[in-house]
Amino acid sequence: MCGFFCAIIGTYFANQSSLKIELESMSTTLDTFGRFIVENLRDKQIDNFKGLMEGRWRAKSIQNLQNNLSRFDNAEKAIIKELVEDILTKTMHDLLFAIHEESDLETGLKVLVDGENIAEVSEGLHMEIYDEEGWIQKFSRHKVIEQ
Repeated sequence: MCGFFCAIIGTYFANQSSLKIELESMSTTLDTFGRFIVENLRDKQIDNFKGLMEGRWRAKSIQNLQNNLSRFDNAEKAIIKELVEDILTKTMHDLLFAIHEESDLETGLKVLVDGENIAEVSEGLHMEIYDEEGWIQKFSRHKVIEQ
């Protein structure tokens, strides 16, 4: 009697363990991609923006823009900061949505992370950036742009 029952219980726990490993792998794959997107798209551009607002860049081609930005008062700078943050978040959203849509096509773009098609690991890449557990909160050095 225990043989059959023990086999069923053993199979159940083996499947649970396998499921846990698979879910952890999915999370790791998504997190690897999410960290890359946040660090290379969002954080680098926020660093660039902050450098512009603080007048840190020395390139001649950027001096005029830095001088113009320095003329804004704090209220105007806060609006620009909000605009930059909104544009970056929407750009990430649209890029991730496009990657997910392209992946659904036979001949579409496929982004592989550790050999896995990232769009197949997520139900919606574009939604991975939002909320308290999203990529921005998990990986960004700039949860919001500080002045």
